Amino acid sequence: MEPIGADADMKIITRALLKEVVYVHAPDGLEFDQAGLIISDSDIGVYCRPEIGNHVLAGSEDPDCDLREWVDSDYYERNFTDQSTTQALRMAQRMTGLKLPNRMRGIVDLYDVSDDWLPIYDRSAIDGFYMACGTSGNQFKNAPVAGKLMAQLVDYCESGNNHDTHPLSFALGHIDFVLDTATMSRLRTINPESSFSVLG
Repeated sequence: MEPIGADADMKIITRALLKEVVYVHAPDGLEFDQAGLIISDSDIGVYCRPEIGNHVLAGSEDPDCDLREWVDSDYYERNFTDQSTTQALRMAQRMTGLKLPNRMRGIVDLYDVSDDWLPIYDRSAIDGFYMACGTSGNQFKNAPVAGKLMAQLVDYCESGNNHDTHPLSFALGHIDFVLDTATMSRLRTINPESSFSVLG
């Protein structure tokens, strides 16, 4: 497929990062799918959240000891490696009674990662072509508001406004805050305050 040039002026780029998350059944007596929280533990380099079926989903926070495998998004393997076992063992350090399965379950797939691990919600160099990318696994929680932002952005640009020089101001619906969408521009510089990880 021939590229169309939508990325011609981008200062922030995205790449595909292979990631594994493992599902481990919660310890006996712990209703983690009902009472569990999203937990980040940077000391052991793992995060977790509840998963359906009373499982604990454990993923890497990308400590220096974990390999970052940048891949071609058209050609990559979806097989578990030792990384899934590592994440389950890390989680077992914090969750008494967590039992490791004989066969790992979970997901092996891709994060779409920008240079600073923050999303790009923007127009492109081609009129009428918009992008919502570089979300690096941390934006799944924001899908509803991202959809509203993109709808307003399309309307704003298609109404003749120059988003590159006068970025859309997006009012959040549930709190008194107006978001400067220049922080999510394809033309921004790398944000040094990012965690440079899935935590955003």
